[in-house]
Amino acid sequence: MQHSKLDWTILRPSGYMSNALRWIPQLRDGDTVEGPFGGVPVACIDPADIGAVAVRALTEAQHVGQTYRLTGPTPLVPAEQVATLARVLRRPLRFQAQTDDAGYADMLTSMPRAYADAFRSFFVEGTYNDAHVRPTVHNITGHEPRTFDDWAVAHATEFN
Repeated sequence: MQHSKLDWTILRPSGYMSNALRWIPQLRDGDTVEGPFGGVPVACIDPADIGAVAVRALTEAQHVGQTYRLTGPTPLVPAEQVATLARVLRRPLRFQAQTDDAGYADMLTSMPRAYADAFRSFFVEGTYNDAHVRPTVHNITGHEPRTFDDWAVAHATEFN
């Protein structure tokens, strides 16, 4: 794409806040969320913020040929996300971290091995840091990125 004659802009978001929706089946069965990478913070982003940046990138000429890293405002570990959901949903939720091996095995049941290997490399071996907060959303849209709390409030009904 970058070597074509077409205009391009690349958006590279961190983890999505909406990834928390994958916990819905567990929350239907109880108040414990089990998942991998319990100690790994991610500056996850609301997909609405990605969309707001995309609108600007598609409609304003100064973004042509740019690559933008997009993050939310605060790096959070999964337990902090679950604690936010607990507060918003008014439920006694808790996060139970899987071992690295159990998390990897679980990922292999829902994604290609190459993706599971990449996640393991990023978050177990530390080859990628998704906790770094960047000002890109604010710089492009003029508003601060939404917090996980904002996202959780907006999506609370999906968890019930």
